[in-house]
Amino acid sequence: MGAGAVAVAAALVASVLAASPAVPVAGGGAGQTDGSIAGRVMLTDPPEPRMVAVTTDQAVCGTEVEDQAVVVDASGGLANAVVLVAGVPWGERPSDASIDNAGCYFVPRVQVLPTRTVVTIRSQDDTLHSTHAYDDRQRTLFNIAIPFPGLEVQRPFRRPGPVRIECDSHGWMRGWVYVSDDLGTVTGSDGTFELTGIPPGTYQLSVWHERYEGAARQVTVTAGGTAEADFTLQ
Repeated sequence: MGAGAVAVAAALVASVLAASPAVPVAGGGAGQTDGSIAGRVMLTDPPEPRMVAVTTDQAVCGTEVEDQAVVVDASGGLANAVVLVAGVPWGERPSDASIDNAGCYFVPRVQVLPTRTVVTIRSQDDTLHSTHAYDDRQRTLFNIAIPFPGLEVQRPFRRPGPVRIECDSHGWMRGWVYVSDDLGTVTGSDGTFELTGIPPGTYQLSVWHERYEGAARQVTVTAGGTAEADFTLQ
């Protein structure tokens, strides 16, 4: 075949490929539009707010503090519930993950982080706090004493699952870090949540809360769409 015939044949192949429709690739691919999942976690019978008497460090912590295990708004929206979508990996790993001892509380109370995230532990309070982390087997992961503001210590969270954070000096102080290979988020003060950047497909969505039994359901995400998923915990 002469050079001219080869050029003509190549041009014909290119024109056929350009006119052919794209074949979607299972599990995502170039040009695929992600969707999102949004919803709300609620309680059927919200408890009344509970206060705890402070018996130590009253000059720093006050005479009483709120028990923040259950934070609910007026319509029953539950804050601090962890929502996970199975099979969807994290995007960028957070570079500013932290546990702060502030006002004699752990801030944030609840957070969800990718496995192997390094967390900075610090304090704003002019008193001795400890950040004592227990895994879901009740084993100590670390116990960091912070005697004054400004000190920062970093620790990695390597094992998936809920990690309980307590202060050995102040019994009411508690926090949680939910470590997960799957993408997750925490509900806001009104119980709402949103997960973005989800490839189209059907997923198992689950909810975890420190006080209430969790829940799960399947959701289907479409390209460019938002799947609605509401939960009511008992």
